[in-house]
Amino acid sequence: MNKILLISSVLLCSSAIAQPIDVGGAIYELRFSDFNPIQVPYAGSQAVIAYEATIDVDGDFGQDLIYKVGGSVETRWFAGNMAVSLSATCSSPNLEQPIFIGEDLDYGDRYQHVSYLAKPNFVSSLNTGGYCQSLTVRIDKEGHLSRQFYTRVTDLKFNVQIVEKLF
Repeated sequence: MNKILLISSVLLCSSAIAQPIDVGGAIYELRFSDFNPIQVPYAGSQAVIAYEATIDVDGDFGQDLIYKVGGSVETRWFAGNMAVSLSATCSSPNLEQPIFIGEDLDYGDRYQHVSYLAKPNFVSSLNTGGYCQSLTVRIDKEGHLSRQFYTRVTDLKFNVQIVEKLF
């Protein structure tokens, strides 16, 4: 019985992660566990300088699209004074370079031992010519490497939506 429960829970988890973003309006939620940390060596350790998530896209046939990407970056209270940038690109096996979709910069703040979240977001309207087969969302910690090292991100919550632009 335990083996059946384990197998079914693994299948449910893998199907939730593998779902593509459907052009047409559904809001796709990205959580901290969906992002991979980008690290560089620093002071005998590893500094996380960014987080990146890539999601398959279904339904880009060359029509005009509206990309909506936004969310929040939460840090430990001592790292609340920070800046983060959000960017998104689309790619396809047929492209040499990814297509830039949009970006934003926002600041988190610390006041009286409380961190106020950074909430970067953007809305971009463009036609990727049917080449948006996967969307990469990236959150970069801004500032010098030591600031990036000491800024401890505790949670990421982002929403992604792609809809057809109606004239």
